[in-house]
Amino acid sequence: MRERVPAPVDTMGCHVLPDEIVRTNSIASQNLQILISLLLSSQTKDQHTFAAVQSLRAQFHPHEITPERILSLSDQTLDSIIRGVGFHAKKTVYMKQIARMLVNGGELGGRIPTTLEALVKTFPGIGPKMGILYLQNAKQYPDASDADRKKAYQGLDPNEEFGLAVDTHVLRLTQQFRLVVRPARGPATMTPEIARAQLEEIVPKEQWKETNPLLVGFGQTICGARSKMCGECVIAGTGLCKAEVRGKAKSSAKKRKAENITASETVSTDIVVSANDSREEIEKQENIVDIEELVGDRRLRSRKTAAR
Repeated sequence: MRERVPAPVDTMGCHVLPDEIVRTNSIASQNLQILISLLLSSQTKDQHTFAAVQSLRAQFHPHEITPERILSLSDQTLDSIIRGVGFHAKKTVYMKQIARMLVNGGELGGRIPTTLEALVKTFPGIGPKMGILYLQNAKQYPDASDADRKKAYQGLDPNEEFGLAVDTHVLRLTQQFRLVVRPARGPATMTPEIARAQLEEIVPKEQWKETNPLLVGFGQTICGARSKMCGECVIAGTGLCKAEVRGKAKSSAKKRKAENITASETVSTDIVVSANDSREEIEKQENIVDIEELVGDRRLRSRKTAAR
């Protein structure tokens, strides 16, 4: 079903962004763009993240994005470039802090960490989901003869699965499909980290990397949080999705409520219309009758007084 319905994550995800303009030998710039796109993607649609990264590249064109060039921009300029993403002011600060860490070196040695723990602990704004996606998509230096380049990413194994990234789409859908459940003892709501631990128990390691874009794309197209295309879904009618069952229950409840409202309106004789009442006043009186029906027997003022 995902193959039939392309999603924004397929063409604008972090794994696609760097490859459009960065030269093949600019591995450091590619990985920096992956990290930046993940930082910007928080609470933001892929389309807006894509546009922000494009704008950042255009700012430095024909040069590459580097930590030094990011630091050369004023906070106001950088903020205006990424203004289309959520929490852009805070992300401007985070980008500057990350760039400063990479330029100054220190314990990092000028490189992006190659372990999930180090990524999350070191860089502000980078959580477990972003760290996992970065490690799954970052690239190694291809030239083994270049000692400096090889050293920077010597611990990054492209065949290693670093974890299963859980974002809002994955969290919502796996709960709908009953793949994860909230523990009896623990937080009042399901958290991404609880869901990740449960999913990594049941999903084979070789499928961890593809699970995130698979479900994210499904959530972006077929099964949104607010709009669900159950008629296009291959699991509709199977009973595997509790959201579909809940949707039917809500639909029946709404239908019964509408029938009750219609019946009450047909027998209502609460409005007394005189020859001097205008159509506008009559409509106002009708609205007030409905409001008073909702609040019960409490009557704060007469209908005629309220209407006028």
